[in-house]
Amino acid sequence: MQEKLIDVSTWNGNIDWDKVYKSGVRYAMIRSSFGIENPNQIDNKFVRNIENAIKVGIKCGIYHYSYARSVAEAKKEADFCLKTIKNYKIDLPVAFDIEDSSQTNLGKDALTSIVIAFCDRIKSAGYTPMLYCNPSWLNSYLHKDKLIGKYDLWLAHWGVSSPDFDCTIWQYSENGSIPGISGSVDMNWIFKDYITKKPTKTKNGDKVKVINKTSFLRSQPIFDDLGGSSRKLITLKVGTVGEFITDNGDGWSKVHANNTTGYIQNSRINGTGTGLSTWKKGTVLGVPVYTKPSDTKPCAYINKGNKFNVVCSIKSGKYAGWSIIHYNNQDKYIRTDMLKI
Repeated sequence: MQEKLIDVSTWNGNIDWDKVYKSGVRYAMIRSSFGIENPNQIDNKFVRNIENAIKVGIKCGIYHYSYARSVAEAKKEADFCLKTIKNYKIDLPVAFDIEDSSQTNLGKDALTSIVIAFCDRIKSAGYTPMLYCNPSWLNSYLHKDKLIGKYDLWLAHWGVSSPDFDCTIWQYSENGSIPGISGSVDMNWIFKDYITKKPTKTKNGDKVKVINKTSFLRSQPIFDDLGGSSRKLITLKVGTVGEFITDNGDGWSKVHANNTTGYIQNSRINGTGTGLSTWKKGTVLGVPVYTKPSDTKPCAYINKGNKFNVVCSIKSGKYAGWSIIHYNNQDKYIRTDMLKI
């Protein structure tokens, strides 16, 4: 992904977040605080910014500006940041903004330890930690090899066609213009989807169970090849436990159950993990469908433009060139060239 993101603080004044949203901005990093805990060091626009941004539907992350000169101070800054943001929904990372000139004399070892201390504290609280800095800091003041890859990077690198380091947020300008914000605003690209939670993949050897997810199906056949037109080996009862082997894509997986190895629809199994492939969507171009390809009369006619789950497209064997679609809670056949998948 590559989406527009802004970062804001008290320096941006009173923001009209409704106008910001209507301009197309969907992501924002908002300064919560700076330094060690002190009521005067909560950004004085933080509450206004976070509440109004969330209200209009903008996904928010946080950044804390650091003055820490030791690991102990970095942990205190993290605790201050966590206390400040605890009552708000944070969808994006919590970033450690390290760039203050008062810290440059500490040396790489100390500064790197400071970053790690803050970020690990944030991570232990259940948030995604992030490092904000510029290429000069990465090269001159930090052991970048100990940080890049360990934490997501938000890189401030202006006036270039691409950033010097791989990053998940790239601040490419400090002179952006967005409706609803007076004056210039920092502009960024966000490259990582922090919103969609990726499920744990089912792994080879995991136990899987046949389930009944549709009313018409009381048991599940297991086939010798991908697709329902292949030879049925056995029929597994609901509740049968077997071993997952591999996900072959398009909504089918290879499993071993009741001393038989074969293929089963992913929609009919569950296991210790999730994240199995699903049926593709197909748009019908306006054709008849059949109970089986050998039928001479169709069982139904489908209007052009209707969409259905495509169970599989058969590429070899007797029924090559046909696809199975899920129609009226049943599997029916249609010519593959009459589908836009």
